[in-house]
Amino acid sequence: MQVIYVPLEHIDTRYTKHLDEQIINYLENNNIKYIRIYPNIKTIDKIKNGSFLDAEYTIQFKSAQMQEIAKLYYEDKINNGDQFFFSDIWFPGIESIAYINYFSKKNVKITGFLHAGSFTDTDFVRDMERWAKNFEDIIFDISDTIFVASHFIKNDVIKKRIVNPNKLVVTHLPIDFDNMKKHLTDDHKENIVLFCARNVDEKQPWLFDQLAEKLKSKAKFINTQKENFTKEEYYKILNKAKVIVSYALQENFGFAVQEACFFNCYPVVPNRLVYKELYPKECRFNVFEESVEMVKNILEDKIKIDSQKLVVQHDPMELWFENFTRWNN
Repeated sequence: MQVIYVPLEHIDTRYTKHLDEQIINYLENNNIKYIRIYPNIKTIDKIKNGSFLDAEYTIQFKSAQMQEIAKLYYEDKINNGDQFFFSDIWFPGIESIAYINYFSKKNVKITGFLHAGSFTDTDFVRDMERWAKNFEDIIFDISDTIFVASHFIKNDVIKKRIVNPNKLVVTHLPIDFDNMKKHLTDDHKENIVLFCARNVDEKQPWLFDQLAEKLKSKAKFINTQKENFTKEEYYKILNKAKVIVSYALQENFGFAVQEACFFNCYPVVPNRLVYKELYPKECRFNVFEESVEMVKNILEDKIKIDSQKLVVQHDPMELWFENFTRWNN
């Protein structure tokens, strides 16, 4: 048995390089035989279109991945019992694998991580639902196991799509504790408030601007996506910051908030989405005015919380890859 591992292209703001490194380390540390499908095509330095990816580039990349996969089949290097693992199973072309399996009579498993889709009302992909729904139905039909980051997204899928609930396994996302520990310091926390989300409508960055205007005498407010920090600079500001704020209309996990919690930033998040699942009521607000009051009280040290205890502590990849062992036996 071998894993045919299909990663996302590396883009720092999407944490995709981090995810790739975590998966490779796990495969190698557990002596799992694998083939990594990462085409040797020119990478991009800056996202040109879209909120978090360049549509033209990502299709170039995924098409090149599919070409390499088809070549592996053609050269008879994929065998019965092999297992595909997609870093993002919302993969244009994934139906081609089922197509090849049918004609080659291969018994190959398809699994991977589902980050988002048109089944979520507030996701920008919702605008594509008329045709994307059909594509998602294909994914849910041909996949053997689909991993999701939260019960929130699992319930969303079950409510909106025809899918066997047993195919959906909640695992969260892997967090690189070892690397972050190297950057964790005992710096004194300053009155710094961070907004670490992408500057797109579904994250409502203008509400952070309004928050900053109301409390400008209390703290320094930093929208990190506007600063072009290096990762090292970003970790330095996380060490110093006291608060991280989210106004997201769509969030299935929220890696940036989890990362900030590791650096003991107090999370102030809306009482909706995955936040209800991961964070206690002391961290959640219902309306904008409540968020202002919460941040003010945190800055004045009237409320405190050990944010590091809010970080997901288990290893999601143990759950991802135990399926490979189960299938192989």
